[in-house]
Amino acid sequence: MKNWKKIFVFISMATFVFSLTACADSTENTEENVSESENVSNDNETQSTLIAYFSYTGNTEEVAQQIAEQTGGTLVEIERATPYEDASEEGEEEINNNIHPEITVDLDSIDDYDTIFVGYPIWFDEAPMVIDTFLESFDFSGKTIVPFCTSASDTIDNSLHIFSELAPDAVIADGLTANDEADIEPWLNELGY
Repeated sequence: MKNWKKIFVFISMATFVFSLTACADSTENTEENVSESENVSNDNETQSTLIAYFSYTGNTEEVAQQIAEQTGGTLVEIERATPYEDASEEGEEEINNNIHPEITVDLDSIDDYDTIFVGYPIWFDEAPMVIDTFLESFDFSGKTIVPFCTSASDTIDNSLHIFSELAPDAVIADGLTANDEADIEPWLNELGY
């Protein structure tokens, strides 16, 4: 009878020790998995933001660079395939006649991006037509577009219609006329960055 008790106690203790070891391994694996998934999630957040901009004088480029630094997003420049000789004259003609010039942009796809910031100067109270060409070049369905602009006198408001017209299946976030550098960080904070 005493042997049965000893065997029972031995089996019970062995089972208890095995259970503790299994739980500890499971906890370590769970912590490692959570840590790895957080890193992947953080990497995806960084990779999922694109900042695409057109800049004629360099002002919009400066804003785009600040947004990229603060969001960790990928920065790409939108360029007119044939550079403007007289942006005032040619830009106005494109806007007045709905001419969408050819562009170059170092981007094959926007599939990897969830949020796309689109920046431009305001010309004649509108976005330059290179932005229309950019919006027509990709499928923005299910993406979030965040417009921003620079302007000496106008706000972004009148230019926003192109986003709903050319990317109707995208979510359009609140845009910013980024003439004051101090406005950028609070705006990004409101957007969740």
